[in-house]
Amino acid sequence: MQRIPILLFVSFISFNCASLKTTQEAKPHLSTGLSNPLEHDTYPELTERNRLMGQLSPERTCYNVSNYDLNLDIDVENKTISGYNMITALAINDFSQLQIDLGEDMKIDRIEYDDNILQYTRNKDAVFVEFPTMTLGTEFSFTIHFNGTPRVAPRPPWDDGFVWDKDKAGRDFIAVTSEGLGASHWWPCKDHISDEPNSMSINITVPSELMCISSGQLKEINELENGKTEYRWFVNNPINNYNISVNIGHYAVIKDTIHSLGEVRDATYYVLDYNEEVAREHFKEARNVIRALEHYFGPYQWWDDGYKLVQAPYLGMEHQTAVTYGNGFRNYDKSKSRNIYGFIDYITLHETAHEWWGNSITACDPADVWIHEGFGTYSEVLYVEYLMGYDLSIDFLLQKRKHIGNKKAIVGPRNQNYWGFSDAYAKGAWIIHTLRNVIDDDELFFATLKGFAVDNAKGIVCTEDVRDYFSDKTDIDFTKFFDQYLFNRKVPILEYAQENGKFYYRWVDGINGFDMPINILVNKSEIRIYPEKIAQSIDIPEYATVELKDWEYLIIKKENSSLLPGSVISSSN
Repeated sequence: MQRIPILLFVSFISFNCASLKTTQEAKPHLSTGLSNPLEHDTYPELTERNRLMGQLSPERTCYNVSNYDLNLDIDVENKTISGYNMITALAINDFSQLQIDLGEDMKIDRIEYDDNILQYTRNKDAVFVEFPTMTLGTEFSFTIHFNGTPRVAPRPPWDDGFVWDKDKAGRDFIAVTSEGLGASHWWPCKDHISDEPNSMSINITVPSELMCISSGQLKEINELENGKTEYRWFVNNPINNYNISVNIGHYAVIKDTIHSLGEVRDATYYVLDYNEEVAREHFKEARNVIRALEHYFGPYQWWDDGYKLVQAPYLGMEHQTAVTYGNGFRNYDKSKSRNIYGFIDYITLHETAHEWWGNSITACDPADVWIHEGFGTYSEVLYVEYLMGYDLSIDFLLQKRKHIGNKKAIVGPRNQNYWGFSDAYAKGAWIIHTLRNVIDDDELFFATLKGFAVDNAKGIVCTEDVRDYFSDKTDIDFTKFFDQYLFNRKVPILEYAQENGKFYYRWVDGINGFDMPINILVNKSEIRIYPEKIAQSIDIPEYATVELKDWEYLIIKKENSSLLPGSVISSSN
Protein backbone atom coordinates (compact mmCIF):
# COMPACT_ATOMS: atom_id res chain seq x y z
CA MET A 1 0.00 0.00 0.00
CA GLN A 2 0.94 3.63 -0.39
CA ARG A 3 1.33 5.17 3.04
CA ILE A 4 0.14 8.69 3.66
CA PRO A 5 3.10 10.94 2.85
CA ILE A 6 4.36 12.50 6.05
CA LEU A 7 6.75 15.38 6.61
CA LEU A 8 7.67 15.84 10.25
CA PHE A 9 9.28 18.97 11.60
CA VAL A 10 9.72 17.93 15.20
CA SER A 11 10.65 21.39 16.42
CA PHE A 12 7.14 22.54 15.46
CA ILE A 13 5.22 19.82 17.31
CA SER A 14 2.34 21.27 19.24
CA PHE A 15 -0.48 19.69 21.15
CA ASN A 16 -3.65 18.98 19.27
CA CYS A 17 -5.72 18.23 22.37
CA ALA A 18 -6.98 14.99 20.86
CA SER A 19 -8.42 16.23 17.63
CA LEU A 20 -11.53 14.35 16.65
CA LYS A 21 -11.92 12.77 13.23
CA THR A 22 -12.34 15.56 10.72
CA THR A 23 -11.88 13.96 7.29
CA GLN A 24 -13.94 11.53 5.30
CA GLU A 25 -11.38 11.10 2.55
CA ALA A 26 -10.62 7.67 1.23
CA LYS A 27 -7.48 6.09 2.59
CA PRO A 28 -5.26 3.72 0.60
CA HIS A 29 -6.32 0.10 0.41
CA LEU A 30 -4.74 -2.16 3.01
CA SER A 31 -2.34 -4.84 1.87
CA THR A 32 -1.09 -6.17 5.16
CA GLY A 33 -1.93 -9.84 4.72
CA LEU A 34 -4.71 -9.88 7.32
CA SER A 35 -6.43 -13.24 7.08
CA ASN A 36 -8.23 -15.97 8.99
CA PRO A 37 -5.78 -18.87 8.66
CA LEU A 38 -7.22 -22.35 8.28
CA GLU A 39 -4.75 -23.68 10.81
CA HIS A 40 -5.36 -22.49 14.33
CA ASP A 41 -3.16 -22.60 17.40
CA THR A 42 -4.09 -24.59 20.48
CA TYR A 43 -3.89 -23.40 24.04
CA PRO A 44 -1.11 -24.79 26.22
CA GLU A 45 -1.74 -28.07 27.98
CA LEU A 46 -2.76 -27.47 31.58
CA THR A 47 0.14 -28.40 33.84
CA GLU A 48 -0.11 -29.07 37.55
CA ARG A 49 1.88 -25.91 38.27
CA ASN A 50 -0.45 -23.75 36.19
CA ARG A 51 -3.52 -25.40 37.68
CA LEU A 52 -2.32 -24.53 41.17
CA MET A 53 -1.23 -21.05 40.13
CA GLY A 54 -4.28 -20.22 38.05
CA GLN A 55 -7.25 -21.56 39.97
CA LEU A 56 -9.08 -19.66 42.67
CA SER A 57 -9.40 -22.66 44.95
CA PRO A 58 -11.02 -22.55 48.42
CA GLU A 59 -7.50 -22.40 49.90
CA ARG A 60 -7.04 -19.08 48.11
CA THR A 61 -10.49 -17.51 48.22
CA CYS A 62 -10.69 -18.02 51.99
CA TYR A 63 -8.55 -14.92 52.59
CA ASN A 64 -7.67 -11.53 51.09
CA VAL A 65 -4.22 -10.04 51.47
CA SER A 66 -4.15 -6.48 52.84
CA ASN A 67 -0.40 -5.94 53.25
CA TYR A 68 2.96 -7.49 52.46
CA ASP A 69 6.06 -6.57 54.46
CA LEU A 70 8.87 -7.96 52.33
CA ASN A 71 12.41 -7.95 53.71
CA LEU A 72 15.27 -9.21 51.54
CA ASP A 73 19.04 -9.42 51.73
CA ILE A 74 20.49 -9.73 48.24
CA ASP A 75 23.87 -11.48 48.07
CA VAL A 76 25.18 -10.10 44.79
CA GLU A 77 28.40 -12.10 44.80
CA ASN A 78 26.66 -15.46 45.20
CA LYS A 79 23.47 -14.49 43.35
CA THR A 80 21.25 -15.60 46.23
CA ILE A 81 18.54 -13.96 48.29
CA SER A 82 17.26 -14.50 51.83
CA GLY A 83 14.69 -12.87 54.04
CA TYR A 84 11.09 -12.97 55.13
CA ASN A 85 7.66 -11.73 54.16
CA MET A 86 5.06 -10.88 56.80
CA ILE A 87 1.62 -11.24 55.25
CA THR A 88 -1.39 -9.50 56.78
CA ALA A 89 -4.76 -10.75 55.56
CA LEU A 90 -8.47 -10.95 56.27
CA ALA A 91 -10.36 -14.23 56.54
CA ILE A 92 -13.18 -14.26 53.97
CA ASN A 93 -14.41 -17.68 55.09
CA ASP A 94 -13.76 -20.03 57.97
CA PHE A 95 -10.67 -22.08 57.17
CA SER A 96 -7.85 -24.13 58.63
CA GLN A 97 -5.62 -24.29 55.54
CA LEU A 98 -4.59 -21.70 52.99
CA GLN A 99 -2.41 -21.63 49.91
CA ILE A 100 0.52 -19.31 49.48
CA ASP A 101 2.96 -19.51 46.58
CA LEU A 102 6.75 -19.71 46.37
CA GLY A 103 8.91 -21.10 43.57
CA GLU A 104 9.75 -24.72 44.27
CA ASP A 105 13.47 -23.97 43.91
CA MET A 106 13.29 -21.55 46.83
CA LYS A 107 13.65 -22.94 50.35
CA ILE A 108 11.30 -22.24 53.24
CA ASP A 109 13.06 -21.93 56.58
CA ARG A 110 9.90 -21.66 58.67
CA ILE A 111 6.40 -20.19 58.76
CA GLU A 112 5.36 -18.38 61.93
CA TYR A 113 1.96 -17.37 63.27
CA ASP A 114 1.18 -16.06 66.75
CA ASP A 115 4.56 -17.25 68.11
CA ASN A 116 3.96 -20.73 66.73
CA ILE A 117 5.65 -22.61 63.90
CA LEU A 118 3.09 -23.73 61.33
CA GLN A 119 3.17 -26.97 59.39
CA TYR A 120 2.98 -26.91 55.60
CA THR A 121 3.18 -29.09 52.53
CA ARG A 122 4.44 -28.17 49.05
CA ASN A 123 3.22 -29.08 45.59
CA LYS A 124 5.15 -27.39 42.78
CA ASP A 125 5.04 -23.66 43.63
CA ALA A 126 2.01 -23.99 45.92
CA VAL A 127 2.53 -24.03 49.68
CA PHE A 128 -0.40 -25.31 51.78
CA VAL A 129 -0.15 -23.91 55.30
CA GLU A 130 -2.01 -25.45 58.26
CA PHE A 131 -3.63 -22.93 60.61
CA PRO A 132 -5.70 -23.21 63.74
CA THR A 133 -9.30 -22.64 62.70
CA MET A 134 -9.70 -19.08 61.45
CA THR A 135 -13.17 -17.57 61.40
CA LEU A 136 -14.79 -15.20 58.95
CA GLY A 137 -13.71 -11.59 59.51
CA THR A 138 -10.52 -12.38 61.42
CA GLU A 139 -7.50 -10.24 60.55
CA PHE A 140 -4.29 -12.19 60.94
CA SER A 141 -0.59 -12.02 60.10
CA PHE A 142 1.92 -14.76 59.41
CA THR A 143 5.56 -14.67 58.38
CA ILE A 144 7.41 -16.84 55.89
CA HIS A 145 11.20 -17.00 56.18
CA PHE A 146 12.89 -18.17 52.99
CA ASN A 147 16.12 -18.24 51.02
CA GLY A 148 17.55 -19.58 47.81
CA THR A 149 18.98 -19.02 44.37
CA PRO A 150 16.26 -17.35 42.30
CA ARG A 151 15.73 -18.25 38.68
CA VAL A 152 17.88 -16.41 36.17
CA ALA A 153 15.85 -14.71 33.42
CA PRO A 154 16.62 -16.28 30.03
CA ARG A 155 15.04 -13.39 28.09
CA PRO A 156 13.68 -10.61 30.25
CA PRO A 157 11.06 -9.23 30.37
CA TRP A 158 9.37 -11.95 28.26
CA ASP A 159 10.93 -14.89 30.11
CA ASP A 160 11.21 -13.90 33.74
CA GLY A 161 13.70 -14.11 36.55
CA PHE A 162 16.64 -12.23 38.01
CA VAL A 163 19.03 -10.36 35.75
CA TRP A 164 22.58 -10.37 37.14
CA ASP A 165 24.28 -8.07 34.65
CA LYS A 166 27.20 -5.65 34.43
CA ASP A 167 27.04 -2.04 33.27
CA LYS A 168 29.47 -0.57 30.74
CA ALA A 169 31.93 0.13 33.53
CA GLY A 170 31.90 -3.51 34.59
CA ARG A 171 29.88 -2.89 37.76
CA ASP A 172 26.93 -4.91 39.04
CA PHE A 173 23.61 -4.05 37.42
CA ILE A 174 20.70 -6.15 38.70
CA ALA A 175 16.95 -6.34 38.17
CA VAL A 176 14.06 -8.80 38.18
CA THR A 177 10.89 -9.34 36.12
CA SER A 178 7.87 -11.48 37.00
CA GLU A 179 4.77 -10.91 34.88
CA GLY A 180 4.41 -14.24 33.08
CA LEU A 181 6.22 -16.47 35.55
CA GLY A 182 4.76 -14.92 38.67
CA ALA A 183 6.33 -12.96 41.51
CA SER A 184 6.41 -16.09 43.64
CA HIS A 185 9.46 -17.25 41.72
CA TRP A 186 11.46 -15.02 44.10
CA TRP A 187 9.25 -14.07 47.06
CA PRO A 188 6.27 -15.74 48.81
CA CYS A 189 2.87 -14.25 48.02
CA LYS A 190 -0.67 -15.11 47.06
CA ASP A 191 0.26 -15.19 43.41
CA HIS A 192 -2.97 -14.54 41.58
CA ILE A 193 -3.54 -11.40 39.54
CA SER A 194 -6.94 -10.76 41.15
CA ASP A 195 -5.67 -10.30 44.72
CA GLU A 196 -3.60 -7.18 45.34
CA PRO A 197 -2.44 -5.96 48.74
CA ASN A 198 -3.74 -2.56 49.77
CA SER A 199 -0.19 -1.50 50.60
CA MET A 200 3.30 -2.96 50.75
CA SER A 201 6.65 -2.42 52.43
CA ILE A 202 9.68 -3.38 50.33
CA ASN A 203 12.86 -3.42 52.38
CA ILE A 204 15.95 -4.45 50.42
CA THR A 205 19.53 -4.82 51.69
CA VAL A 206 22.35 -4.55 49.16
CA PRO A 207 26.12 -3.90 49.19
CA SER A 208 26.70 -0.28 50.19
CA GLU A 209 28.32 0.72 46.89
CA LEU A 210 25.00 -0.03 45.15
CA MET A 211 21.60 1.66 45.23
CA CYS A 212 18.25 -0.19 45.23
CA ILE A 213 15.16 1.30 43.59
CA SER A 214 11.67 -0.17 43.94
CA SER A 215 8.02 0.88 43.83
CA GLY A 216 6.51 3.53 46.05
CA GLN A 217 8.22 6.18 48.15
CA LEU A 218 11.70 5.82 49.62
CA LYS A 219 11.16 6.11 53.38
CA GLU A 220 14.58 5.30 54.82
CA ILE A 221 18.15 4.45 53.92
CA ASN A 222 19.91 2.59 56.73
CA GLU A 223 23.66 2.06 56.71
CA LEU A 224 24.38 -1.32 58.30
CA GLU A 225 27.57 -2.49 59.99
CA ASN A 226 28.36 -5.30 57.55
CA GLY A 227 29.14 -3.13 54.52
CA LYS A 228 25.54 -3.20 53.38
CA THR A 229 22.76 -0.67 53.10
CA GLU A 230 19.02 -1.17 53.56
CA TYR A 231 16.58 0.71 51.32
CA ARG A 232 13.06 0.90 52.72
CA TRP A 233 10.31 1.61 50.18
CA PHE A 234 6.59 1.85 50.89
CA VAL A 235 3.69 1.49 48.45
CA ASN A 236 0.56 3.21 49.70
CA ASN A 237 -1.78 1.74 47.07
CA PRO A 238 -2.97 -1.60 45.68
CA ILE A 239 -0.28 -3.18 43.53
CA ASN A 240 0.02 -6.30 41.36
CA ASN A 241 2.52 -8.83 42.65
CA TYR A 242 4.37 -8.86 39.33
CA ASN A 243 4.80 -5.09 39.53
CA ILE A 244 7.13 -5.48 42.48
CA SER A 245 10.71 -5.24 41.32
CA VAL A 246 14.17 -4.43 42.58
CA ASN A 247 16.60 -2.42 40.48
CA ILE A 248 20.16 -2.35 41.76
CA GLY A 249 23.06 -0.40 40.32
CA HIS A 250 25.19 2.73 40.37
CA TYR A 251 22.36 5.18 39.87
CA ALA A 252 22.29 8.93 39.47
CA VAL A 253 19.11 10.66 40.63
CA ILE A 254 17.37 13.16 38.34
CA LYS A 255 14.55 15.31 39.71
CA ASP A 256 11.82 16.68 37.45
CA THR A 257 8.33 18.14 37.67
CA ILE A 258 5.24 17.21 35.69
CA HIS A 259 2.13 19.35 35.21
CA SER A 260 -0.83 17.14 36.05
CA LEU A 261 -4.39 18.44 35.74
CA GLY A 262 -3.52 21.87 37.10
CA GLU A 263 -1.01 20.73 39.71
CA VAL A 264 2.78 20.45 39.65
CA ARG A 265 3.93 16.96 40.59
CA ASP A 266 7.37 15.52 41.29
CA ALA A 267 8.98 12.89 39.10
CA THR A 268 12.27 11.08 39.65
CA TYR A 269 14.48 9.30 37.15
CA TYR A 270 17.15 6.80 38.18
CA VAL A 271 19.79 6.12 35.54
CA LEU A 272 23.30 4.73 35.51
CA ASP A 273 25.59 7.56 36.51
CA TYR A 274 27.30 7.87 33.13
CA ASN A 275 23.87 8.37 31.45
CA GLU A 276 22.76 11.27 33.61
CA GLU A 277 23.20 14.00 31.01
CA VAL A 278 21.45 12.23 28.12
CA ALA A 279 18.67 10.94 30.38
CA ARG A 280 17.98 14.37 31.85
CA GLU A 281 17.07 15.61 28.38
CA HIS A 282 15.48 12.42 27.03
CA PHE A 283 13.08 11.82 29.92
CA LYS A 284 11.54 15.28 29.54
CA GLU A 285 9.19 13.50 27.14
CA ALA A 286 7.49 11.92 30.17
CA ARG A 287 5.84 15.30 30.80
CA ASN A 288 3.95 15.11 27.51
CA VAL A 289 3.17 11.42 27.98
CA ILE A 290 1.51 11.98 31.36
CA ARG A 291 -0.36 15.01 30.02
CA ALA A 292 -1.78 13.09 27.07
CA LEU A 293 -2.68 9.97 29.04
CA GLU A 294 -4.46 12.00 31.72
CA HIS A 295 -6.38 13.76 28.96
CA TYR A 296 -7.75 10.46 27.68
CA PHE A 297 -7.96 8.31 30.82
CA GLY A 298 -8.24 10.66 33.77
CA PRO A 299 -5.88 11.23 36.69
CA TYR A 300 -2.65 9.33 37.21
CA GLN A 301 -3.55 7.33 40.30
CA TRP A 302 -0.22 7.06 42.08
CA TRP A 303 1.10 10.55 42.82
CA ASP A 304 1.33 9.72 46.53
CA ASP A 305 3.71 6.91 45.53
CA GLY A 306 5.46 8.97 42.85
CA TYR A 307 6.32 8.55 39.19
CA LYS A 308 9.73 7.09 38.42
CA LEU A 309 11.62 5.91 35.37
CA VAL A 310 14.38 3.48 36.28
CA GLN A 311 17.11 2.29 33.94
CA ALA A 312 17.22 -1.51 33.74
CA PRO A 313 19.34 -4.14 31.94
CA TYR A 314 16.43 -5.15 29.66
CA LEU A 315 14.02 -3.33 27.33
CA GLY A 316 11.39 -2.22 29.85
CA MET A 317 8.45 -3.15 32.07
CA GLU A 318 5.49 -1.41 33.70
CA HIS A 319 6.54 -1.85 37.33
CA GLN A 320 4.10 0.38 39.19
CA THR A 321 5.53 3.85 39.99
CA ALA A 322 8.99 2.54 39.01
CA VAL A 323 8.66 1.99 35.27
CA THR A 324 11.81 0.24 34.09
CA TYR A 325 13.54 1.47 30.97
CA GLY A 326 16.30 0.00 28.81
CA ASN A 327 15.79 1.40 25.33
CA GLY A 328 19.04 3.32 24.98
CA PHE A 329 17.52 6.82 25.22
CA ARG A 330 16.37 6.73 21.60
CA ASN A 331 12.99 7.42 20.09
CA TYR A 332 12.43 3.91 18.78
CA ASP A 333 12.90 0.48 20.29
CA LYS A 334 16.13 -1.42 19.81
CA SER A 335 14.67 -3.63 17.09
CA LYS A 336 13.52 -0.48 15.20
CA SER A 337 10.19 -2.26 14.72
CA ARG A 338 8.09 0.24 16.65
CA ASN A 339 9.19 3.60 15.28
CA ILE A 340 6.78 6.33 16.34
CA TYR A 341 8.01 8.93 13.83
CA GLY A 342 10.95 9.91 16.00
CA PHE A 343 9.04 12.06 18.48
CA ILE A 344 8.53 9.63 21.37
CA ASP A 345 10.32 6.72 22.96
CA TYR A 346 8.09 3.67 22.59
CA ILE A 347 9.11 2.26 25.98
CA THR A 348 8.44 5.48 27.90
CA LEU A 349 5.00 5.74 26.29
CA HIS A 350 3.82 2.13 26.31
CA GLU A 351 5.04 1.24 29.80
CA THR A 352 3.71 4.47 31.29
CA ALA A 353 0.32 3.76 29.68
CA HIS A 354 0.24 0.60 31.79
CA GLU A 355 -0.01 2.78 34.89
CA TRP A 356 -3.65 3.08 33.79
CA TRP A 357 -4.11 -0.18 31.87
CA GLY A 358 -2.67 -3.02 33.94
CA ASN A 359 -1.68 -1.27 37.14
CA SER A 360 -4.73 0.84 38.00
CA ILE A 361 -7.17 -1.29 36.00
CA THR A 362 -6.08 -4.90 36.35
CA ALA A 363 -7.43 -7.93 34.51
CA CYS A 364 -9.28 -10.46 36.65
CA ASP A 365 -7.36 -13.34 35.07
CA PRO A 366 -4.22 -13.61 32.92
CA ALA A 367 -6.47 -14.78 30.07
CA ASP A 368 -7.90 -11.24 30.01
CA VAL A 369 -4.52 -9.52 29.73
CA TRP A 370 -5.60 -7.89 26.46
CA ILE A 371 -7.15 -5.28 28.76
CA HIS A 372 -3.59 -4.33 29.70
CA GLU A 373 -1.93 -4.70 26.32
CA GLY A 374 -4.73 -3.76 23.92
CA PHE A 375 -5.54 -0.53 25.73
CA GLY A 376 -1.82 0.05 26.31
CA THR A 377 -1.17 -0.27 22.58
CA TYR A 378 -4.15 1.91 21.67
CA SER A 379 -2.70 4.48 24.07
CA GLU A 380 0.23 4.75 21.65
CA VAL A 381 -2.22 5.44 18.82
CA LEU A 382 -4.05 8.07 20.84
CA TYR A 383 -0.77 9.72 21.77
CA VAL A 384 0.06 10.14 18.08
CA GLU A 385 -3.45 11.52 17.54
CA TYR A 386 -3.02 13.90 20.47
CA LEU A 387 0.20 15.35 19.09
CA MET A 388 -0.19 15.03 15.33
CA GLY A 389 -3.84 14.43 14.49
CA TYR A 390 -6.12 11.62 13.43
CA ASP A 391 -4.70 10.88 9.98
CA LEU A 392 -1.19 10.25 11.26
CA SER A 393 -2.55 8.07 14.07
CA ILE A 394 -4.30 5.93 11.45
CA ASP A 395 -1.05 5.54 9.52
CA PHE A 396 0.59 4.42 12.77
CA LEU A 397 -2.26 2.02 13.56
CA LEU A 398 -2.09 0.48 10.09
CA GLN A 399 1.53 -0.45 10.75
CA LYS A 400 0.38 -2.66 13.61
CA ARG A 401 -2.14 -4.57 11.50
CA LYS A 402 0.51 -6.86 10.00
CA HIS A 403 1.22 -8.26 13.47
CA ILE A 404 -2.29 -9.76 13.84
CA GLY A 405 -2.34 -13.55 13.56
CA ASN A 406 -5.97 -14.62 14.24
CA LYS A 407 -4.76 -18.09 15.21
CA LYS A 408 -6.63 -18.31 18.49
CA ALA A 409 -9.12 -16.25 20.46
CA ILE A 410 -7.60 -13.43 22.47
CA VAL A 411 -9.41 -14.45 25.67
CA GLY A 412 -8.37 -18.02 26.34
CA PRO A 413 -9.03 -20.41 29.23
CA ARG A 414 -9.34 -18.82 32.64
CA ASN A 415 -8.19 -20.27 35.96
CA GLN A 416 -5.19 -21.92 34.27
CA ASN A 417 -2.51 -19.22 34.59
CA TYR A 418 -2.77 -18.78 30.83
CA TRP A 419 -1.38 -15.39 29.86
CA GLY A 420 -3.31 -14.44 26.75
CA PHE A 421 -0.61 -12.38 25.04
CA SER A 422 -1.38 -13.83 21.60
CA ASP A 423 -2.79 -10.95 19.52
CA ALA A 424 -3.40 -8.95 22.72
CA TYR A 425 -1.35 -5.98 21.54
CA ALA A 426 -2.08 -5.17 17.89
CA LYS A 427 -5.43 -6.92 17.58
CA GLY A 428 -6.50 -5.60 20.96
CA ALA A 429 -5.77 -2.05 19.82
CA TRP A 430 -7.64 -2.62 16.56
CA ILE A 431 -10.65 -3.98 18.46
CA ILE A 432 -10.80 -0.80 20.54
CA HIS A 433 -10.47 1.29 17.38
CA THR A 434 -13.30 -0.71 15.80
CA LEU A 435 -15.41 -0.20 18.92
CA ARG A 436 -14.80 3.54 18.58
CA ASN A 437 -16.07 3.56 15.01
CA VAL A 438 -19.08 1.35 15.70
CA ILE A 439 -20.09 3.91 18.33
CA ASP A 440 -19.54 6.50 15.57
CA ASP A 441 -19.49 9.39 18.01
CA ASP A 442 -16.04 10.41 19.23
CA GLU A 443 -17.35 12.59 22.02
CA LEU A 444 -19.31 9.64 23.41
CA PHE A 445 -16.47 7.17 22.84
CA PHE A 446 -13.87 9.26 24.66
CA ALA A 447 -16.26 10.07 27.51
CA THR A 448 -16.97 6.36 27.92
CA LEU A 449 -13.29 5.45 27.70
CA LYS A 450 -12.30 7.95 30.37
CA GLY A 451 -15.32 7.02 32.46
CA PHE A 452 -14.31 3.38 32.43
CA ALA A 453 -10.75 4.23 33.49
CA VAL A 454 -11.92 6.52 36.30
CA ASP A 455 -14.82 4.41 37.55
CA ASN A 456 -12.65 1.28 37.69
CA ALA A 457 -9.46 2.90 38.99
CA LYS A 458 -7.50 0.62 41.35
CA GLY A 459 -9.94 -2.15 40.47
CA ILE A 460 -10.10 -5.63 38.96
CA VAL A 461 -12.08 -6.12 35.74
CA CYS A 462 -12.89 -8.93 33.33
CA THR A 463 -13.52 -8.67 29.60
CA GLU A 464 -17.25 -8.84 30.28
CA ASP A 465 -16.97 -5.74 32.49
CA VAL A 466 -15.51 -3.78 29.58
CA ARG A 467 -18.32 -5.03 27.34
CA ASP A 468 -21.07 -4.21 29.82
CA TYR A 469 -19.74 -0.74 30.62
CA PHE A 470 -19.53 0.31 26.98
CA SER A 471 -22.93 -1.23 26.28
CA ASP A 472 -24.52 0.64 29.17
CA LYS A 473 -22.96 4.03 28.45
CA THR A 474 -23.55 3.98 24.68
CA ASP A 475 -26.90 2.15 24.64
CA ILE A 476 -25.42 -0.31 22.12
CA ASP A 477 -25.45 -4.04 22.86
CA PHE A 478 -21.84 -5.13 22.34
CA THR A 479 -22.39 -8.79 23.29
CA LYS A 480 -21.97 -10.15 19.76
CA PHE A 481 -19.14 -7.71 19.07
CA PHE A 482 -17.12 -9.02 22.04
CA ASP A 483 -18.04 -12.62 21.27
CA GLN A 484 -16.75 -12.16 17.72
CA TYR A 485 -13.56 -10.27 18.44
CA LEU A 486 -12.47 -11.48 21.88
CA PHE A 487 -13.87 -14.99 22.33
CA ASN A 488 -13.55 -16.09 18.70
CA ARG A 489 -10.33 -16.08 16.72
CA LYS A 490 -11.65 -15.01 13.32
CA VAL A 491 -12.02 -11.49 12.00
CA PRO A 492 -15.32 -10.93 10.15
CA ILE A 493 -15.10 -10.80 6.36
CA LEU A 494 -17.23 -8.30 4.48
CA GLU A 495 -18.12 -9.78 1.10
CA TYR A 496 -19.40 -7.26 -1.42
CA ALA A 497 -20.25 -6.69 -5.06
CA GLN A 498 -21.41 -3.73 -7.11
CA GLU A 499 -23.51 -3.64 -10.28
CA ASN A 500 -26.22 -1.56 -11.97
CA GLY A 501 -26.63 1.01 -9.21
CA LYS A 502 -26.68 -1.57 -6.44
CA PHE A 503 -24.15 -2.38 -3.73
CA TYR A 504 -24.47 -5.89 -2.24
CA TYR A 505 -22.87 -7.00 1.02
CA ARG A 506 -22.90 -9.57 3.82
CA TRP A 507 -20.77 -10.80 6.73
CA VAL A 508 -18.78 -14.03 6.41
CA ASP A 509 -16.84 -15.76 9.20
CA GLY A 510 -19.08 -14.01 11.69
CA ILE A 511 -20.64 -15.78 14.64
CA ASN A 512 -24.38 -16.34 14.67
CA GLY A 513 -26.18 -13.04 15.11
CA PHE A 514 -23.15 -10.88 14.29
CA ASP A 515 -24.53 -7.70 12.69
CA MET A 516 -21.93 -4.99 13.29
CA PRO A 517 -22.71 -1.80 11.36
CA ILE A 518 -20.00 -0.04 9.40
CA ASN A 519 -19.67 3.20 7.49
CA ILE A 520 -18.74 3.21 3.81
CA LEU A 521 -17.99 6.04 1.41
CA VAL A 522 -20.11 6.36 -1.73
CA ASN A 523 -18.60 9.05 -3.93
CA LYS A 524 -16.91 10.30 -0.72
CA SER A 525 -20.25 10.64 1.11
CA GLU A 526 -20.55 8.53 4.24
CA ILE A 527 -23.33 5.95 4.50
CA ARG A 528 -23.88 3.48 7.33
CA ILE A 529 -24.80 -0.08 6.38
CA TYR A 530 -25.92 -2.94 8.60
CA PRO A 531 -24.57 -6.21 7.19
CA GLU A 532 -25.76 -9.59 8.40
CA LYS A 533 -25.08 -13.15 7.27
CA ILE A 534 -27.84 -12.84 4.67
CA ALA A 535 -26.84 -10.74 1.67
CA GLN A 536 -28.43 -7.29 1.45
CA SER A 537 -28.18 -4.36 -0.95
CA ILE A 538 -28.54 -0.60 -1.09
CA ASP A 539 -29.17 1.70 -4.03
CA ILE A 540 -26.22 3.81 -5.11
CA PRO A 541 -25.55 6.01 -8.16
CA GLU A 542 -24.54 3.96 -11.17
CA TYR A 543 -20.77 3.83 -11.56
CA ALA A 544 -20.36 5.25 -8.06
CA THR A 545 -17.03 4.88 -6.30
CA VAL A 546 -17.50 2.83 -3.13
CA GLU A 547 -14.78 2.82 -0.50
CA LEU A 548 -14.88 0.37 2.41
CA LYS A 549 -13.41 2.11 5.43
CA ASP A 550 -11.20 -0.72 6.57
CA TRP A 551 -8.88 1.78 8.24
CA GLU A 552 -11.64 2.23 10.81
CA TYR A 553 -12.65 -1.41 11.37
CA LEU A 554 -10.85 -4.68 11.95
CA ILE A 555 -12.40 -6.48 9.00
CA ILE A 556 -11.31 -8.33 5.90
CA LYS A 557 -12.93 -7.16 2.68
CA LYS A 558 -13.51 -9.56 -0.18
CA GLU A 559 -15.21 -8.93 -3.50
CA ASN A 560 -17.62 -11.76 -4.37
CA SER A 561 -19.52 -11.58 -7.66
CA SER A 562 -21.76 -14.44 -6.58
CA LEU A 563 -23.69 -11.90 -4.51
CA LEU A 564 -25.03 -10.36 -7.73
CA PRO A 565 -28.58 -11.20 -8.90
CA GLY A 566 -28.77 -14.39 -10.91
CA SER A 567 -25.62 -15.79 -9.33
CA VAL A 568 -25.46 -18.76 -7.02
CA ILE A 569 -24.39 -17.33 -3.69
CA SER A 570 -21.52 -19.34 -2.33
CA SER A 571 -21.26 -19.95 1.38
CA SER A 572 -17.99 -19.14 3.11
CA ASN A 573 -19.26 -19.81 6.64
